[in-house]
Amino acid sequence: AGGVEGLSEEEVMKQFTESLAGMDKDPNMEGVMEKMMGQLLSKDFLYEPLTEMASKYPPWLTENEGRIPAEDRDRYRKQLGVIQQIVEVFDREPDDTDKVVVLLQEMQACGQPPPQIMKDD
Repeated sequence: AGGVEGLSEEEVMKQFTESLAGMDKDPNMEGVMEKMMGQLLSKDFLYEPLTEMASKYPPWLTENEGRIPAEDRDRYRKQLGVIQQIVEVFDREPDDTDKVVVLLQEMQACGQPPPQIMKDD
């Protein structure tokens, strides 16, 4: 597993920013970027927030069925499906970052999740 265990998101982002700041001096810039992207795309970093989002979607969709336009509802359902696929990839093939990247791009193409899904309880 990656080296992000025990680090908060803020600490990981601080490391990422520090790495970016020194890149112009680092002849191994590509390796640094690969390492940071690997950490940010790792199961250690993404699994918990994605499983939490996946658990919040179904009750939220049911509760808001008549309150949101059909277009948004369909988009949110698609987004939930993509999130569930990412979780499945992490469960079966935790090191398949290529598949995770493709699915994250699909998720991003669905737009922002509902704000209620994103907030911490």
